[in-house]
Amino acid sequence: MDGEYRVIREHNRSYDEGVRFRCGEPVEVGRRDTRWSSWLWCTTTSGTGAWVPEQLLKISDQTKAVVTTDYHSRELTVKPGDLVTGTQVLAGWIWCRNAHNDEGWVPLENLRPAGN
Repeated sequence: MDGEYRVIREHNRSYDEGVRFRCGEPVEVGRRDTRWSSWLWCTTTSGTGAWVPEQLLKISDQTKAVVTTDYHSRELTVKPGDLVTGTQVLAGWIWCRNAHNDEGWVPLENLRPAGN
């Protein structure tokens, strides 16, 4: 899914800063997102929490998991007409970079390939 995308629907990031998770880091698993069912609320040992795609977790029981790859939960604010470069798709979201080199996750449903 790497490529250029045009924003067709606004997205405002949910939090000022995201949380950085490291491969091998243990986390406490909380609730499942009601809209994005593949996303779980995870809390680090330092007490910070964020949404993490389930596919990036090795879940040992209902409340404990280990992160299987480096991941940053930062979201990117975009508005209709913006052009972004998308590089990684996870659970309905895509990691994007805008013209100012800001990066973060955007719902894939808010984008269309730039050529369309």
